[in-house]
Amino acid sequence: MLRVEDNMKSAVLSLLGICLYLTVSIHSDEKFCASHADLYYANIAGKIQGGYDMLSLGDQSACANRATRDLRYREIDGRCNHPKDYGSTMKPLKRYLKAHYQDAEGKDAPRIYSVMGDNYLPSPRLISFKLFPDIPKVANTSRWTMQFGQLIDHDITSAPVPTGPNGTIKCCGVKDMPKECFPISVPKEDTRFDTCMEFVRSQAAADEKGNQLYPREQLNAITSFVDGSAFYGSDLNATKRLRTEDGKGALLKTVVVNGFERLPNDTSARPGCLKSQRPESYCMVTGDRRANLHPGLSSAHLLFHLYHNFVVRSLAAAILNKRGQPYAPNNVEYFITNAPEYLKEKLFQEGRKVMGGIFQNIVFCDYLPIILGPGLIEKFKLGCTRRSKYNPYVDPRIANSFTAAAFRFGHTLVPNSFTINGKQEMLKDSFLIPDGTIYGFESLVQNFLTDGKSEAFDWFFSKSISEHLFETRTGPKGAIDLLSVNIQRARDHGIPAYYYWRRYYGLRRFTSFDDWGYETGKKFKQLYNHVNDVDLFVGGVFEPPVAGGVVGETFGHIIANQFADLKYGDAYYFLSKEYPQGFTDEEIAAIQEVTFNSIVCYSAKLQYVQDNTWFVPSESNPVRPCSVHPQFNAEVFAKNFDQPY
Repeated sequence: MLRVEDNMKSAVLSLLGICLYLTVSIHSDEKFCASHADLYYANIAGKIQGGYDMLSLGDQSACANRATRDLRYREIDGRCNHPKDYGSTMKPLKRYLKAHYQDAEGKDAPRIYSVMGDNYLPSPRLISFKLFPDIPKVANTSRWTMQFGQLIDHDITSAPVPTGPNGTIKCCGVKDMPKECFPISVPKEDTRFDTCMEFVRSQAAADEKGNQLYPREQLNAITSFVDGSAFYGSDLNATKRLRTEDGKGALLKTVVVNGFERLPNDTSARPGCLKSQRPESYCMVTGDRRANLHPGLSSAHLLFHLYHNFVVRSLAAAILNKRGQPYAPNNVEYFITNAPEYLKEKLFQEGRKVMGGIFQNIVFCDYLPIILGPGLIEKFKLGCTRRSKYNPYVDPRIANSFTAAAFRFGHTLVPNSFTINGKQEMLKDSFLIPDGTIYGFESLVQNFLTDGKSEAFDWFFSKSISEHLFETRTGPKGAIDLLSVNIQRARDHGIPAYYYWRRYYGLRRFTSFDDWGYETGKKFKQLYNHVNDVDLFVGGVFEPPVAGGVVGETFGHIIANQFADLKYGDAYYFLSKEYPQGFTDEEIAAIQEVTFNSIVCYSAKLQYVQDNTWFVPSESNPVRPCSVHPQFNAEVFAKNFDQPY
């Protein structure tokens, strides 16, 4: 723990309550002004009043008392999957390394000091301004490599932030800054932003009486499991809003726009998006409130939303076929609509379970090998060639380092523009306006597959996220630099610096700035006082990709560590031998036939797709008819409906 002088203790504590003028080693007279969160709408339960609102809970009966048949299906809030209910909603994030907080007790104040003593760490915006230019450098990965990663992130992490009586807490330009505020100062030479960039610290975990727990730990508002909660929600009310027949139907709601099915309309008081002047513009609702962030994300949600309904209809057809009854589409629709309530519930839950398995298969068996490379897949036993065994001693919660730094690697892959219906659309003009999904979903999905390349994994970032994030909502001067936020969020969470992570995983330690190479090391020397000050996110994006993967070895180890926890710490993992939570061998075989290709072909009505959707088409990755990609075969699941429930 760093020694902090008495006068510096005072400064740290004051920092959380008022705006201060401080002299730092890089540039002087910086005004510390704090900002709202990068995910200001991340609190999925609504406004946080003096803590957080409780989610609408599902079955609260003791897990041990639940019938065997009920255990086949996950609780919507993640309960009954771990002896301590780890992985369920509103649980504290876990840590692989002890937090580096910098108040005298090491329990709350964010990381702002150099290991050299009283010197301050450089402003996150200064780091972004100096180190992260926008130099286009594309890779051969498709844009779905970037977009699917964001979808995974929103399925397993959402750190809620406090809000004020009228919504987002304002920190810039206020006389008495709220204690939740934490500054991002803007260097004088940077004319893109005002001197103050909004930021609010993540909500701290509290005990049952609302008293903050120390050392400070942040919360995960949603389930940590790879369970499809992004499509279904992590609380009962969210799920009911999505289901047909007033929350009791087997299907998920859709609306028809110009003859095409789309996500349902969000009629809540705070939908978290902006409507345009287009007549068909509306805010969409799905299992995660962040779905309206931009058209790429809402399109990813729509892919799986539509496929749930396909799975349910396939299950209904399989049941009718097993009964020797006609199972044409009109027969299936009649059966689903007129089924008794218990059967509708079972159709929904079975569809949700199957979709969870399909989603896990794509994440663990198709996507992660591309990101991590074969070495890390083997090292952390993440392969999919055999059944796995659930371990109740594995903690499936999300690691703070994963959500606050390592899994933000995808920001390096974000492009400045995308194409819909042959027209180039700028990402900066689409934040919180998901219209592209409404009028061009099929075209966007196709472009992300075949024409759109991801940016390469490197330290070059699109200006859309470094200079224009949420500009649509706030105007140019009120925009946010996401990269500054990434660095600041990790400091807020007390994430140890880059050096400590390489030591933790037994990697070669960087003991000199020159270990990054002469040119990079020279830049780092101009910003940081010591090599052990370099922030995890900064050090991570300057690493070359691992062999056969996308990310560098430090991010790769944290990501692989996390997904190993989510594999072996999840009784419902689709390859788990756990019963009745798991699947039979023949059910697994049916699930593994459904690939991401299958889903994009069905949901986006495509005719052709390349063999490997994570890479753009090439001679070694040819485009083939969608007919070669199997769709879900529900026949082996029909037996689960033999007895009434």
